[in-house]
Amino acid sequence: MASAERSGVLVLRVWIETGAEPGLRARILHEQQLGSGERASLTASAVDEIVEIVSRWLRQFADDGV
Repeated sequence: MASAERSGVLVLRVWIETGAEPGLRARILHEQQLGSGERASLTASAVDEIVEIVSRWLRQFADDGV
């Protein structure tokens, strides 16, 4: 019997805040399994931090599917 298809969602919103150091801001909303109701929200203000959060989410999503 085939397992149900899994799908998750990650929304990355970025903007520049003028007058703030650093000016880059990001809000990351994610849900590992659509419809589960288990949503999380993170904020970040550095490119490396944003990339790490997205990368960690993708690895977790892929690993949970094994």
